[in-house]
Amino acid sequence: MAEVKPRVELALTRIAGGEMNERVRAFDWSRTPIGPMETWPPSLRLAVDMILATNFPMAVRWGPELCLIYNDAYAPALHELHPAALGMRFSQHSDAFQASLRTMHENILAGTSGGYALEKMALSIKRADDPTPRIGHFNISYSPLPDTTAPTGVGGVLITAVELTEAVETERTLRQTERRYRLAIEAAGGVGAWDWDIQADKVYADAGYAALHSLSPDYVEAGLPVHSFTPAVHPEDRERIRQISLAAMETGGDFADEYRLVQSDGSIRWVYTRGSCYLDADGRPARNTGVVLDITERKAVEAALLAAQADLDLAVGAARMGRWDHNPHAGVRFWDARARAIFGIDDDFENTHEAFESLIHPDDLSGMRTAVAAAMDPSGDGRINHEYRIRRASDGALRWLETFGRAYFDGDRCTRFVGVISDVTDRKETEANLLLQEETLRLAVDAADLGVWELDVGSGLLTWSDRCYAMFGVPAGEPVTLDTFYDRLHPDDQEPTRAAIARALDPRIRADYVIEFRAIGRDDGQERWITAKGQAFFSPEGKATRLLGATVNITDRKRAEMHLRLLVNELNHRVKNSLATIQAIAAQSFNASRPLPQAQEAFTSRIVALSEAHDLLTRENWEGAELHDIAARLSVLHGGPTRFELKGPAIRLSPRAALSLSMALHELATNAVKYGALSVPDGRIRIVWDLAPGGGAQRLDLTWTESGGPPVKPPTQRGFGSRLIERGLAAELSGEASIKFEPAGVVCHIRALLDA
Repeated sequence: MAEVKPRVELALTRIAGGEMNERVRAFDWSRTPIGPMETWPPSLRLAVDMILATNFPMAVRWGPELCLIYNDAYAPALHELHPAALGMRFSQHSDAFQASLRTMHENILAGTSGGYALEKMALSIKRADDPTPRIGHFNISYSPLPDTTAPTGVGGVLITAVELTEAVETERTLRQTERRYRLAIEAAGGVGAWDWDIQADKVYADAGYAALHSLSPDYVEAGLPVHSFTPAVHPEDRERIRQISLAAMETGGDFADEYRLVQSDGSIRWVYTRGSCYLDADGRPARNTGVVLDITERKAVEAALLAAQADLDLAVGAARMGRWDHNPHAGVRFWDARARAIFGIDDDFENTHEAFESLIHPDDLSGMRTAVAAAMDPSGDGRINHEYRIRRASDGALRWLETFGRAYFDGDRCTRFVGVISDVTDRKETEANLLLQEETLRLAVDAADLGVWELDVGSGLLTWSDRCYAMFGVPAGEPVTLDTFYDRLHPDDQEPTRAAIARALDPRIRADYVIEFRAIGRDDGQERWITAKGQAFFSPEGKATRLLGATVNITDRKRAEMHLRLLVNELNHRVKNSLATIQAIAAQSFNASRPLPQAQEAFTSRIVALSEAHDLLTRENWEGAELHDIAARLSVLHGGPTRFELKGPAIRLSPRAALSLSMALHELATNAVKYGALSVPDGRIRIVWDLAPGGGAQRLDLTWTESGGPPVKPPTQRGFGSRLIERGLAAELSGEASIKFEPAGVVCHIRALLDA
């Protein structure tokens, strides 16, 4: 057989030359910057001869002024500028035209560019056979024209244009055809199409086909080997599909089948595929193309129709549901064995509507009737989903039930009402427990003054609970950001808090966010101590996305801690002072001039006085004591209120002043018991005090006066008590004290600083 050669069709072309050849030859070029033709350099003459001899759109822009010379094929692109554009300087074109192309032309003339190309450029053109302007598409190139006489070696720019109008329109038509094809597939229920280049082992498919096989649409569109699609085919269908594909490749022709695809989430989709296999001239398989339709819903319906009863029995059995079927028109009611067990009834139970309602809890009967009436209303959707309580007939136990059902109608008449029933008592109890736990948690959160918060790291937005708003003195519900939070921090705590958050959000560290800081309320100005704990959450790429946590108001705890520290410091100070006082008392009580029993008695008495003063201060948390309380306690220890007259305003003494004054009054009372007014039944003590007049720091004036006792004689020497009062008290309280031994009784005047 003779070899058959391919048929080649050649397009008819016109003869070179034409209108622009005559115009160029006749044009007075002496009026242009490039001068008469006889002065043109050889390179320009060659370029002009070349463009005038071709039927393809070409032009030349020559010289620094870029004067235009073009051929007949280029003329339509100039539209209304033709033929006046012949010899036109570049600067005579529109501003927009110059702005678009000036840089390219200047770079070419300067010898810094080897040329430029513009693809699919849309231009308005006119054709000889159709004077109506239309849009044409061109690939346009700009190339340098060498000229040895030019300073840069480039004399002009050669412009060539290749029209692509037909190709662009064909491409547009193809896209429209593909769009119509896609619409047709979608209208037919299709979800994908494929084209398998068998010899290259490349399957090209659309997004729908890619999605069914859990593959990237971009990769599938670019083409993937056929084995990339195999894993999605259900293992039980894989061999059968392979055999169908091999059979089609052996003989060519059409094929069709149904099989399953396993989705990325593990779900199964049923598909119907139909396609054709094409063989090449040598009988080898070349292409396999077709469409795939998602028939999952159809298969589900078919399966339901084939095994409806079996599936229903399995489903209600697995869910421990009972089935019921009621014909309201005939008054027939059916319950299966499971339903009867749920209601606690046997086969002898009179299955009537009244008997059914007798089992329903009285509080739920009205709601049940309303739900049934709504389902059996022909104007509704005929469905019921209702929860109610019953008293189980067999044992009287209270049970929660849930029923699902549907009514079917013949016109306006309900002919069948069917459904299922299940015991949901455990679920209801779980829900009740969950509600209780939530309420308990809410109460615990309230009791702990706990606030919860969430930071969206990307936007910086904060979500606060009402407790958080209160802690920061901001009205609840007002939008807040991370900057809002920072603004409310105490200046000394801002930097540590920022650092703690940064460590929590750093993917390399991921530290727990744990910190204590002070917040200054925006609207109330209150300073609150807050402890915050939180944890950051990160994306798979390691970027922090959220920071969740809780805050607790620990202001009271902080104040208690600070108060405790003050108490400890004060205790240390007081213990030291007390030990020093005891040391002094011991030194004065136990001396060589006093018998031991007398010294022991004096020492014990003074220690008791010191203990009494300490006891009084302890009851006041060592914050001070009332002068009246000190004097009253002294009177109780030394004869009772009938022997003492106390007079003076309420005056608060510091701990130091209270101790010193209490010891001084005790020494006076001890001396009065031994030698003075308290040594006889009729003796009396008068203690009078007031604030000393004058400015400056407040001072106390106190006078001790004895009366009714034995006559007083001044002592020949001062004892420890007198020295304690006159010297020690004066030094301890930054004041002065004096004791006068008047014949009628001892008089002691004390002036002391209150805040000593």
